[in-house]
Amino acid sequence: MEILLSLVAVFALHCRFEIFVGSFPDSALLNGMHKLYGTFYGPEYTDLFVFAAVFIMLRFVKKKDDKPDIGSLLFSLFLSVMLVASISFKKFDSADFLFENSYQFMISCFCIIGIWIILYGILRCVYHLFNQNIMESAKTEKNGFLLILDKHFLLIGFCIIFLGWLPWIVMNYPGSDCPDSILQLKEFFGEEQWAVGHPPLSSVIMGSLFSVGRLLVDANFGFFLYCLMQTCAGALIFSLSMKKLKDLGIPIKWCLLGIALFAFTPLWGTYAQWLEKDLFYAEIALLQTICMLEILIRKECGKKEAVFLTCSSLGAVFLRNNGIHAVLPALVLLAIRFRGISRKRIAAVSLIVLAAYESVMRGLYPALGVRGASVVEPLSIPFQQTARYVCEYPDEVTEQEKEILGKVFDYDALFSYNPVLSDPIKNHCKGIAMDEYFGVWFRMFFKHSGTYFSAFINKCYGYLAPVSQNIEAWIQLEHYDYMKELGVHHVFSLNVSNVLVMVWNMSMVMPLVKYLCTPGMYTWIVAILIMLLIKHRRYSALILLVPSVMNILVCLASPMAGAIRYELPTVASVPLLIGWVYFSIHAGKDDAFVSA
Repeated sequence: MEILLSLVAVFALHCRFEIFVGSFPDSALLNGMHKLYGTFYGPEYTDLFVFAAVFIMLRFVKKKDDKPDIGSLLFSLFLSVMLVASISFKKFDSADFLFENSYQFMISCFCIIGIWIILYGILRCVYHLFNQNIMESAKTEKNGFLLILDKHFLLIGFCIIFLGWLPWIVMNYPGSDCPDSILQLKEFFGEEQWAVGHPPLSSVIMGSLFSVGRLLVDANFGFFLYCLMQTCAGALIFSLSMKKLKDLGIPIKWCLLGIALFAFTPLWGTYAQWLEKDLFYAEIALLQTICMLEILIRKECGKKEAVFLTCSSLGAVFLRNNGIHAVLPALVLLAIRFRGISRKRIAAVSLIVLAAYESVMRGLYPALGVRGASVVEPLSIPFQQTARYVCEYPDEVTEQEKEILGKVFDYDALFSYNPVLSDPIKNHCKGIAMDEYFGVWFRMFFKHSGTYFSAFINKCYGYLAPVSQNIEAWIQLEHYDYMKELGVHHVFSLNVSNVLVMVWNMSMVMPLVKYLCTPGMYTWIVAILIMLLIKHRRYSALILLVPSVMNILVCLASPMAGAIRYELPTVASVPLLIGWVYFSIHAGKDDAFVSA
């Protein structure tokens, strides 16, 4: 049986994922055979190794499991369907690979089954791997290098990450800018009206460091100073996250692997030299998760922990507009987790964060003339669904619906629909007659609900499955005119920067490495970690995953189909969360949600 299942898996992996059209319409047999001929890639030597690997994996799972695990079967089937559907929407902006004709349906089902086999085997292997106890005892004696490493892990980790990022921020000195950072600098210098679209706190930090550096040396140094700041902050916070795992008993070699991933993955080096708000927010978001981790480990919230949690939570909230959605639910659940004085302190932190957020957003910002957030900002999904409906069924839109949609968008603007980007539609929204719009949106859903599902997956496939690589931060060879006017310019030859460009490009196509810049991969990792905790009834431990889950949900409502910079807080948290889940599984029975 394992041989047959392995063969199906190998065939599924070698599907071209194309829409197949035969060249023999007069003969059903020849037409079918021609379609089958075009379905798979040609022979590759790796087929044998893949077959052997899948076979060994399935034999291992069969040896470990007396019978198939129903939960893992259902979960792996869901992931397989999501993967094949996401591939279809990425390639064709539709589900045509699955449903174009009877042959496509047969092939897509075959691919789903083959990938299902592999994913089930992987899930069961991960389950058994996490069941192995390799926790280090705190009393284990260490000597020599291990003793030094254990004693100075935070400092050593900081140095490794800092040195790993240093070539990126030096070789492309002073760094790379982007339209968002230019707008933030213009706001800081009073050339544009302040708006919460880019968090004012982030703009103040960016503009202040730029101004100080320009005053001390020149504009280049001011630009570089911000990159240096986020590099130092990242090296410290990322190293701290791995130190916390070491303190929990996770073997040092695995903690060092996490340090190496942070230090030498091109994704992080690219963001370090990018003048943009997302990396620093991801760092502070991770720090907030570390503060929650400390409270969960201690099983109490002291005054010091409450202060750290408050500061990191406020930082996360004010460095990203959607930060409140990740922070507040986690704080509320954390308060529920405890009783007594710890609950009161965490509840106080939650109230302070909420009160500060509301006071600043509704009081301070309007008083300072800061333009508020647009009502359309979180509406990417319904807008995309409406636009797709209008494009696919223009004859079914009634005159009344046209009139209402014309109030909201300008009706003709809906035909600028881009399946993977909501900005062409959102930019035409007037923000009026929204109640009437949602009435139209609701009625259209019942007419063609399939169109709505297609619009959703098309706009989110990059977060739903590991199908697209995206770094988004780039290595800039030519600065924008505004930055040139401020005095920013390249110091080294462009050939030096081009070395980084080549590394940047290779990181998105090299086997295995490319998955490190695939947002959907991190979504899957978080989902698998949740499954492991539920299977082991470690419900309290789920609290630490709440910010990452909320971040992923925010990504689904974001303007782009697969921008990893939106998911960067989750990407930064994944190494810590993997260690936390492993620790939680082996830390003893923890069925209760509420603790004294």
